[in-house]
Amino acid sequence: MKISDSEMKIMDLIWQAGRPVTTAWITQRLGDGIEWKATTILTFLARLEEKGCITVKKQGRQNLYEAAVSRESYQREETRCFVEQIHGGSYRSLFAALCSPGELEAEEIEELRRWFEGGDGAEGGQP
Repeated sequence: MKISDSEMKIMDLIWQAGRPVTTAWITQRLGDGIEWKATTILTFLARLEEKGCITVKKQGRQNLYEAAVSRESYQREETRCFVEQIHGGSYRSLFAALCSPGELEAEEIEELRRWFEGGDGAEGGQP
């Protein structure tokens, strides 16, 4: 389900909306110097639909686009694939790459320990 950086810009808007949106709505909110033509946006939306990231419903003469997967679900799957591809499925390898021994404070280590044990050691249930 890997999506490109451009597709991610559109998905971020759809996730933020939390409701079905139109192409016009997406176009108005892209900002940051992004001046994609309507056909470009429609191409990205079609790709996102093919990948199962969004659903499309016809309403009158316009399409409504809605997220088919949550941001959290997408992040979890992409992270799982990353760990598998780059670290051979080893989370130990991932954590070793993220921080060197002695880099974490004792409080952070304890927070991670509680989180791994299923407690509420980390804000929002994530480390």
